[in-house]
This record gives sequence, C-alpha cells and structure tokens, in this order.
Amino acid sequence: MVLASLDDSALTTRAVSSAGDFIAPALAGPTSTDGWYDLNPVNFGPRGTFGTATAAWSAPLGSNQPGSGDVSWDKLAGTSGYLTSAVSDVLYLPNLLGTFTVADATPVAGLANLVFQASSTGDLGAFGATLDFDGGDQNVAPAFASLLSSDSVNTAFGPATRYVWAYQWDLTTDAAIDAFAITWTTAAAHNLIFGARLDQSDTFAGSAIPEPSTVATP
Repeated sequence: MVLASLDDSALTTRAVSSAGDFIAPALAGPTSTDGWYDLNPVNFGPRGTFGTATAAWSAPLGSNQPGSGDVSWDKLAGTSGYLTSAVSDVLYLPNLLGTFTVADATPVAGLANLVFQASSTGDLGAFGATLDFDGGDQNVAPAFASLLSSDSVNTAFGPATRYVWAYQWDLTTDAAIDAFAITWTTAAAHNLIFGARLDQSDTFAGSAIPEPSTVATP
C-alpha cells in the first residue's frame, strides 16, 4: 500500500499496527496465538521515555491478541524503547539498536512448529530472528523466512518504509521443549516497531508462510 499524499497531516493519526498487518498461518493440531498490535501507552502502559538510557522495562508487554496465550515481549538491550502515543501506535528506539525477545514458559504441549512475525522500519532480513529453548543459548536460525510486505506509511515521525518479516522453525526433531525465547535486534537506529505476532502448534507440515516477496529497495 502506497499512501497518496505523505504530506497530508491527517495521515499522522493513522494507526500503523493491527492484526491485519500479519498473516494467520494455517497450523494443524493444538495451536496458540499471541500478538502485539496498536503499540501505545493506552493499550500497554508506559515503557521508558525518550533518551539514551538502557534500563530494562518495568514489565514485559503482554499479548493483546484476542484469545491469546501468555507469551511476553521484553527488551534485552538498547536505548529506551518507548511507546510514543495513541496517535502513533509504534515503539520507538532513539539513537542505538535494540534487542528484544518474545518468550513462553508454557508452550503448546509437544511443540513442533513456531511462526514469528515482526513489523518495523528496519529490514530485518532472512536471519533476523533466532530461537533458544529450555534456558539454552542455541541461536537456532529459522527453517523458513519470508519478507511478507514492504510498504510506505506515514507516522507521527514522518514518512517511513514498513517491513513485515515472517520466520518459521521446525522443531519435530528436538526433544520436548518446556520453554522458548525468540530474539531479534532492530536493523537500524531510530527504529520504529509496529507490532509482532507469534503462532505455535504441535504439528509441522512444511512451510506455513508465503514465499519471499520481490520488493524494490526503497
């Protein structure tokens, strides 16, 4: 989607994060879905302030996906990522890169399939997210990765390019997993994060995400 006029001041109030930004993968067996949309202090409470402090958040972000599980999204490192306002609906990181994690201590029983999606102004790339489990530091790369979309949006910070990446892990050959964490680092300073989604199931039947899109470099 390309906006007709990036100079239209009314567009700065357009929400740039919603469940519709992400695919709903067709997963078999018992499933669980968590999502973080419309990132603002009204929905999630304050998370840091503008500046260069690297203090951790006071609490992780819980999912606001209807019927969601109990996966948490937290900041591991980087300048104070903060939720800007109800008219911006973004998480902003000034100055430096930021590292984040989504973690679940009670995953789907017999976990075999994970699909994680993230939307931001930085192009994360095919290896932009890694998986650790059961307290380890495995840094497992995804089995499949796809750039779902790249479009022009206008935010309270001005025009930006939004990328939506999807990553999928095949865990069928692993022993029972009791907990996991997916970690990613923003691809650019002054990064805007629009939202994220995580789906899990106990069945893996091949790629559940579309083939990589052909997207022109902005």
